[in-house]
Amino acid sequence: MVKKGEVILAPMASYTHSAFRRLCRALGADRTYTELISAVGILRNGIPQKLSYFTDEERPIHYQLFGSNPEEIAKAAVIVAENLRPDFIDINFGCSVPKVLRTKAAGYMLQCPPMMGEVVRETVEALRPYGIPVSAKIRLGFEEDRAEEIVEELQKAGVSVIAVHARTAKQGFSGQANWKRIKDIKKIASVPVIGSGDVKTWRDIERMFEETECDGVMVGRAALSNPWIFQEYKEKRDIKKGISERMDFILRELELMWEFMSREKACAEIKSQIVQILKGVPGAKELKTYIVRAKNCEELIKRVEEAKERELLYT
Repeated sequence: MVKKGEVILAPMASYTHSAFRRLCRALGADRTYTELISAVGILRNGIPQKLSYFTDEERPIHYQLFGSNPEEIAKAAVIVAENLRPDFIDINFGCSVPKVLRTKAAGYMLQCPPMMGEVVRETVEALRPYGIPVSAKIRLGFEEDRAEEIVEELQKAGVSVIAVHARTAKQGFSGQANWKRIKDIKKIASVPVIGSGDVKTWRDIERMFEETECDGVMVGRAALSNPWIFQEYKEKRDIKKGISERMDFILRELELMWEFMSREKACAEIKSQIVQILKGVPGAKELKTYIVRAKNCEELIKRVEEAKERELLYT
């Protein structure tokens, strides 16, 4: 179960695979989630290796499913439970990406809280023999805020943890996250509540705990450019990392990625993380372009090694 004060790495498609999760756990993240995984995909094609790969270092880990049919989600959850034994099965009701919404899954379901409850209810029952609890990742609503109704339905259905991004699905990441609504949800919730939205620095983590009284804080996009944010919060201090240390992080992440994907595929995928981890670093703009234009894995690693020689710190 979520302990009071946990700081958690949010799931982010194409970024928070096993390698990145392990590095963030080593830096102080208390809990991790897999990327979004289709329940229908599992039923048709089996468990996807890359998205599903995790190690004990990442525990406690929530295996995150999405779908539009309660029976399909429950069946997929059982397959995952039997084969992988994650600490939680998480049902995503928060993703607002258009291609996911078009499948009438994830954030789309915020329009029908009773259906969300049915999804959780069936999954909880299906997982009972395995002793694996169900968590849910939600937003305040689809277009209108219906947070209390949503939370009530999920609790009646047997959810064990609720993570709340304090925006509606229609907002996406625009506007400002309404932290007050996290506090409102915490007041009526009988299960742990994880707050999410607009956490950009370790001081924001501290402030969210204080202002919302939530049990855990989820860190998303800020962790991509500053995975040391978890350590900063634990030690209550800013940690300045230069290009050399950031490139060491990339090389270690690459090494871990090779456990579950080919070298060339890993080198292609790591480019987006290189762009993130150099974001805001003085003098890194040209360097970033130079690295990501590498034509193959060998050239990319060589350019990352070259970049390590540059010692520019945040100012």
